[in-house]
Amino acid sequence: MHPYKLKYHKNSVLLIAMVGIPVFFISLMLYCLFSLPSSLSETSTLIFVSLSIILMALLLLWITKTQIFVHSKILISEKGISFKLKSTSFLYRRTEFFSGWENVSSVTEMFDNHNGGYFYQIAFKNPDFVANFSPLKNHEIEADRFFSELQYYQESYNIAHQLPISRKLNPSNSFN
Repeated sequence: MHPYKLKYHKNSVLLIAMVGIPVFFISLMLYCLFSLPSSLSETSTLIFVSLSIILMALLLLWITKTQIFVHSKILISEKGISFKLKSTSFLYRRTEFFSGWENVSSVTEMFDNHNGGYFYQIAFKNPDFVANFSPLKNHEIEADRFFSELQYYQESYNIAHQLPISRKLNPSNSFN
């Protein structure tokens, strides 16, 4: 069992951060602007607004680089898939997860418009969430091996558990 090192993120966390942080900063900035004395010059107000926007952009970049897209270690076996987040992030409650193949509903490869590469989505049934894994910089070959192995184990599980069902539905196909 070879451990794979990939970046992990969830779309819901990305969406919440990209909407929630600007809304918070804009609300805070407006509150501060309306609390400032009216005798403040236009230049001071412009500097305050500019610094607030720059601070918000820097915070969004930091959160994206360190808190949303986090390094993880993934293990795949015939029993299932497990991953552990290597860095701590205040945005993810669960830092370790294991799931048997019966709990994996789909495995897909998606094109990433942001950096022109691919990332891999694994949809789980219980708890119901989608995990996204993307290659680390200059580790695309390892990510391709990860996806190939992931597909192999999921297809092996599906074949092993669908064959008995098809025999029950059509007993004439059984090998007597």
